[in-house]
Amino acid sequence: MSEPVPHAAALALLARIDRALPFTSVGTTGSAATVWCADVAHRARAGGDPLRPWRDALQAQQERMHGVAVPPHVPAAFVLQWWCEVVATPLAYAVRLGEGVVVPDPGGLGFELAPGLHPHRIVVDPDRLTRLSPPAVEGDATVSDAATGAGAEVALELARTAYLGLVEDVVRCFAPDVVMGSRQRWGVVEDVWLTAVRLADGAAGVAVGPAPRRVSCCFIYVLPGMRECASCPRGGRG
Repeated sequence: MSEPVPHAAALALLARIDRALPFTSVGTTGSAATVWCADVAHRARAGGDPLRPWRDALQAQQERMHGVAVPPHVPAAFVLQWWCEVVATPLAYAVRLGEGVVVPDPGGLGFELAPGLHPHRIVVDPDRLTRLSPPAVEGDATVSDAATGAGAEVALELARTAYLGLVEDVVRCFAPDVVMGSRQRWGVVEDVWLTAVRLADGAAGVAVGPAPRRVSCCFIYVLPGMRECASCPRGGRG
């Protein structure tokens, strides 16, 4: 069951998510700089490579910064992760802040890039948000409360399903010029979702503990002076 989120409630939710985010802002109106997720997904389904310009620009920037040739799989890993973060963030935060499963329409979800070429602003049209009702959980009297108990976990899984539906077309055909196996591509999808949920838990005041080991790798260790992160599947920092 789904229903549109009333405008005032949508604005309040997006403002709450914006306040909770540590590194990214959430806006409700686009600009000439906004890249809309629906456009990216449409071009991917048509057989295009819509994120190629982003990867190329990031590769050139990394080469200027580090003074070395950067293999294309490095910017590809970063761009795929950032693409998934744009979608995962509002979904995960809505659930963990107790607002239930709120899904943005891809035509009303976009992002804008910082000078460092990472998304620094997520754009969500408040009039294109849908609230999904999780199915009832037997014996759970608080299933409608998406912040606690079994209802929260049902809501989180429903949000994860919505997230997969929004990113999968781009992920499936991502970076055809780069050797990137399915374990890396879909590992990024899962890692980004778990990270978004973990950050949202922290914003909600839940103790999260150390970051779990990732399935995917960002390959940052390839760049001069860089090393694996603590959760890197290569073993992390010793």
